[in-house]
Amino acid sequence: MLAQGRPFTFHFSLFTSEMPAPTTYYASADQAPKATICIVGGTNVAHALAWSSHVSASFTIETPFGVSPAIYFGETDGIPFFHITLHGSPDLSGVAEQDVLLRVWSALHQLGVSDVLGGATAGSINEKFKLGDWVIADDFVDFNIDRQRSIAAAVLGAKTAARILPRYVPAHDPVLRKILVEETAKVAGAENVHAGGVIVQAAGGRFETAAEIRMFKHIGGDLVTMNVPTEMAYARQLNINYASLIAISNPAEGLGTWEWTTLSDLYPKFHAQSIEIYLAAVRRIHELPNRRRIGDSLRVHPEFD
Repeated sequence: MLAQGRPFTFHFSLFTSEMPAPTTYYASADQAPKATICIVGGTNVAHALAWSSHVSASFTIETPFGVSPAIYFGETDGIPFFHITLHGSPDLSGVAEQDVLLRVWSALHQLGVSDVLGGATAGSINEKFKLGDWVIADDFVDFNIDRQRSIAAAVLGAKTAARILPRYVPAHDPVLRKILVEETAKVAGAENVHAGGVIVQAAGGRFETAAEIRMFKHIGGDLVTMNVPTEMAYARQLNINYASLIAISNPAEGLGTWEWTTLSDLYPKFHAQSIEIYLAAVRRIHELPNRRRIGDSLRVHPEFD
C-alpha cells in the first residue's frame, strides 16, 4: 500500500486531460449534481479518472464537519457518477485525518449515494497474489485504533444511530464484489484476479516491519493496506453498499524485494485498467433492481426490551 509520505509519481495516459475540472462550492447537497454511485479511489487510480475526459465538473459541499473534499462528477453512457480521489485526503491538506473521513462520508450520505466502489494499492502477503494482480477482498482485520470505530452517531445523529451496531458478514457487498470480479477479469484476465482475500489495515504513517507482516500472515491476512477496511466499516454504518478494487503493487515487507521504481512502473497500468473496470461497473450497478441491500439484520441492533 502506498502510505502517507511515500514517494509518488503520476503518469498521464490517454485517459488524462491537462487540468482537472474547475470546482464549484455548494452550501447544500440539494444544489449539487445528482448521482447515486461514487468511486472513492486510492492509488490504484490516483488522479487519472478525475482528470480524464469522463469527468466534466467538480464541486464541494458544506457538511456538519466542514467543507468536503473535491467531488468530481462524470458520466459513462449517460449514467452519472461521483468520484473522490485518494480517499479525499489530498484536497484537505492540514485537516486532521478523522475530520477528512467525516467530511467524505457525511458528504456521500447527504448526496444520497447508495453504492460506493473503493480502491487502493496494497502489499501482498499471500504468495498467490503477484505484482500487477487485482484483488476483490471479502474480509478485513483492522489495526488502526486511532480512527473512530463508528461514525454513525456523528453523521446520522445520536438518536438515529442509537441502535446502529453493524455486522460485517459479509464485510463487502456481494453483488458489487461479483460485478468487480467479472469486469476486472474482462480487462486484466481471469488469471490476474482474485475473488476474495483478507485485508489487514495497518495504522499508516510508515511501512510495516517484516515482523509485523509475519504476524499479519499468521493471523490469516492476505494483503496489507491503510484505508479500505475503514471505508468498508463506515459504508455499512451509513447503509451504503461497498466493494473495493485493490491492486497488488509490492510484496509486503520481508516477503520479497522491491524498489520505488517497482511502484511507479506499475501505476500506468493500474490507472488505465481501473478506469475501464470502474466505468463498466458503474454501468452495471445502474441496472441493478435493488439498490439499497443492507437490511436491519446487518446494521441495526434489535430493541433491548
